[in-house]
Amino acid sequence: IDAVWPDVVVTDDSLIHAISVLRRALGDDPNEAHYVQTVPRRGYRFVARVSIPAEAQPAHGERAAEAQPAHGERAAEPDTAPAARRPRWTISTRVRALLAGAALAAAAGLALVVTLAPRRDAVPHESPAAPARRAVRLFQPAPDGTTIVSGGVLSPDGESLTFVARDAASGETALWVRALHSSELRRLAHTQGAAKPFWSADSGRLGFFSDGELKTVALRDGEVRAIAPVGLSAAGGTWAPDDTILFAAWARGLYSVRASGSTPALVAALDEVARDIAISWPQFFPDGRHFLYQVVSLDAARTGVYLGDLDTRRSVRLLDTESPAVFAPPRHLLHVERDMLIADELDSSTWQLTGRATVLARDVSATSLADNNVVSAAGDLVAYRGGVRQQQLAWVDRAGQVLATLPMPAVVFNPRVSPDGSHLLATGSPTTDPGLWLASLSRPEFERIETDAIGPLWSPDGARIAYTSRGGADLLIRAASGAESRRLIGGGAVKILNDWSPGGDHIIYSQRDESTGLDLWGVDVENGSTFAIMRTPHNELQARISPDGRWLAYVADDDGTPEVYVQHYPELGERYKISAGGGGQPQWRRDQSELYYIGPDRALMAVAIERDGGDPFGAPRRLFRTPVAGDAGDARDYYAAAPDGGRFLLDGRFGDGNDSAITVVVNWSAETQTPPASERVP
Repeated sequence: IDAVWPDVVVTDDSLIHAISVLRRALGDDPNEAHYVQTVPRRGYRFVARVSIPAEAQPAHGERAAEAQPAHGERAAEPDTAPAARRPRWTISTRVRALLAGAALAAAAGLALVVTLAPRRDAVPHESPAAPARRAVRLFQPAPDGTTIVSGGVLSPDGESLTFVARDAASGETALWVRALHSSELRRLAHTQGAAKPFWSADSGRLGFFSDGELKTVALRDGEVRAIAPVGLSAAGGTWAPDDTILFAAWARGLYSVRASGSTPALVAALDEVARDIAISWPQFFPDGRHFLYQVVSLDAARTGVYLGDLDTRRSVRLLDTESPAVFAPPRHLLHVERDMLIADELDSSTWQLTGRATVLARDVSATSLADNNVVSAAGDLVAYRGGVRQQQLAWVDRAGQVLATLPMPAVVFNPRVSPDGSHLLATGSPTTDPGLWLASLSRPEFERIETDAIGPLWSPDGARIAYTSRGGADLLIRAASGAESRRLIGGGAVKILNDWSPGGDHIIYSQRDESTGLDLWGVDVENGSTFAIMRTPHNELQARISPDGRWLAYVADDDGTPEVYVQHYPELGERYKISAGGGGQPQWRRDQSELYYIGPDRALMAVAIERDGGDPFGAPRRLFRTPVAGDAGDARDYYAAAPDGGRFLLDGRFGDGNDSAITVVVNWSAETQTPPASERVP
């Protein structure tokens, strides 16, 4: 151990993680081990048969030809082993080499982050000007009792790593910070619900988004400050040396605000005329004036990574890629393409790419707003999440057991099952496959029926579809079987569709007001006239009308926590609190015998409904913990109940664990020096 792991402490956690990585690489089942067998209370044993078959002796002429280098070539280093004793690369010796390489990589990789704690001088910090001869990969697994639900973000000084983790018991997310040169790992207090963290330029504070606001937390004393309202469309932030914060609201634009608090100022607006649908992931360059950001557009000529300037307010496209990019000092842009992490060289004097690019890693999770996933860089460190984790739709029973998965040609969100249970409507990812998808639930048939669409609704008879376009500004209706759409209302604030009334005469949607937050509105389906349903100083969203049209279930945050409530409809009389301790995304069973919602721990809850006298709503009953990635208070729908309530279609992660460690690469620039031809990007 001293020879392989000098100056570190090897823990059970580190061994478990290393063996898990190795077994996945080998495709080995721990219950029926072919390579690595677990020995209870002792450790692990390599059980595969190893053989080194002798290679046939080459003919005299062949050996002579091997010994002489071609004209102009440099002679190879001498090989002290006779040619006849060199083993062929059979499966057994390949496995042996893989084991040796994996053991060394695990030893080096686990040495710095979390499971192994070296002395400060055990892993020297190389300067970018003199990188080490090779890069070393390190791993940050989830803290005990949690699951990592974001990428890792490195502090500008390269001393710390922050990420979001979800508590397994409560289902609550919070910020965690790891000091890279020690074993210190801590959860930051008062950061519940945190998402998309970013560092201050001095590495002493963190920005993050929670409860519809941009907030900051100081590492020294834990003070949390609310800086500005953002709503439900937070799409990343960045912090300049002069304490200017730039944040993105994906459906509106980029805004600047002072870290001490000020009115947000628009820096770059989403260009709806040019068919842009999202703007996200800003990042300042070290000068604090230039910055990167991503634009997603229905016009392929506009989608890409842009360079912006705070002083001139001008922008230019640097990369025509669907992936956001981050700046890695001193001269590279990092982005993910086809599951590969690519470093593109940037000439900072001209702000142009040089055309030289290198593949740094493969099997890398792309940056994602939905998954809070990011790539990060600081000095000679790069952080990313390995393993390509795909969202999946699956039918589960009332115990949460998977009955069947639903194959889709794209990553989709907001699933809505048709009234007769035969078809599914869902929204494609705005960064990869935007638009509205229609799928059959009885056979593998899919169709993208709209290219600019968000948050669909079925009419009560299933004959029509409502959706929003232009980032949620316009509300349109079309026939389910036709192509012509009619704009019902347009422009103004973003509209989040909630439900279509059982009588088919109006649609309920949520819309943000600067003074009252999210309110519930209705629009007449025939003439487009709008009317307020619920406007209070608090947020109201996720409204669903009961099948008989007499009750309205919705979510409100009167006491600061989203809770599910029910009122008579449309007169809005006595209010019943349905959830206990938080909840969201209510849905009615077709026969109105149950109301479902997702609790704060992501458990699917069921509330029995009595129609005859007394309190009509029973106590919440837990059905099962869902594997959905987001929170109950999100505007996005994570499930759809079948009409009979016997099964549920979940938008989640099934079978992949969703807990892969964050990878930190030390001396990453060593891999950009002289890449092999097979690793160069044309």
